[in-house]
Amino acid sequence: MKRLELSEEENRTLLEMGIYHSHARTRRRAQGVRLLGQGMTLQQVADEFNVHLNSVEHWRQCWVRLGLVGLYEGRHSGRPPSLSRQRQHELGQLAREDGGSSGSLLRRWLERGRERLSRCTVRRYLRRMGLHYKRCRLSLKGQRDEAAFERAYGALASLRAMARAGQCELLYFDEAGFGPNPPLQYGWMSTGHTRAARSGTHEQRVNVLGALRHDRSLIWRMHDKRTTREDVMAFMDELANQAHSAPRIVVLDNAAIHKGEPMREKRQQWEQQGLYLYYLPPYSPELNRIEILWKQAKYVWRRFRYLTGDSLRDEVRSIMENYGKAFTVNFA
Repeated sequence: MKRLELSEEENRTLLEMGIYHSHARTRRRAQGVRLLGQGMTLQQVADEFNVHLNSVEHWRQCWVRLGLVGLYEGRHSGRPPSLSRQRQHELGQLAREDGGSSGSLLRRWLERGRERLSRCTVRRYLRRMGLHYKRCRLSLKGQRDEAAFERAYGALASLRAMARAGQCELLYFDEAGFGPNPPLQYGWMSTGHTRAARSGTHEQRVNVLGALRHDRSLIWRMHDKRTTREDVMAFMDELANQAHSAPRIVVLDNAAIHKGEPMREKRQQWEQQGLYLYYLPPYSPELNRIEILWKQAKYVWRRFRYLTGDSLRDEVRSIMENYGKAFTVNFA
């Protein structure tokens, strides 16, 4: 084979392409042609790049016929798509309407008499359409009065502005229960090992009543027994009796223990003491900011361990006492 002759300019161009080009195959071809120009044989270049001898000969012929353009990576036909664009759109529409796992989605797809696909192919097409597979959640939005929700949303925005101006104190009230087991959730574990939580639905629970102020400070009380209306009324009595220079407005939901004739009778006394209750519309937990705090306490701050007795009480007490110090929440 006649030695490949390269000019000084061609040699310099191949050197730069072999170093800086974005495509690895193009860099390799440029380096191979440059080595041929330096006197190496086809077999030596093939051994250098661990490719077949015919591949190096193809590089040389492309350089001779087309010059620099012959070294660029061309388009590859690849495997034809499994689904037409119309079928892809239908698959995406089915996923958006029905959801579910890839297996259940594939079953409904085949029930329609469509093409047989693998689960990997289904996932690949759905990701291309911008769909993501993640955990679903329960929602109460379909059961609530949207007009009432919007009114409450606006009213709370006004109350927050008043609280920032010092015209009132705004407190978000609710209860939370902590059982021996933390809520089941995703977690890190060794390959082949499953972290299991003990079953015990009727064991001890520690209950907390809390009022989250607009400045993010927390007033809380903890007890082991079941929370009753009397506990809520005692907590409200405490809020009403505490010294406060501006009216206190307590935001709470419509749980049974938050309402009833005893609560209505006590409201008149509390209002005389400067404590007012503001009930949220039904099915509107998003408007009660303390719900965010309870979620963090149960899913993030609590250790994923089975705890009972004093250990459980100490864990909950530690979380509540360290809120605002070791544990913080961004309510933005």
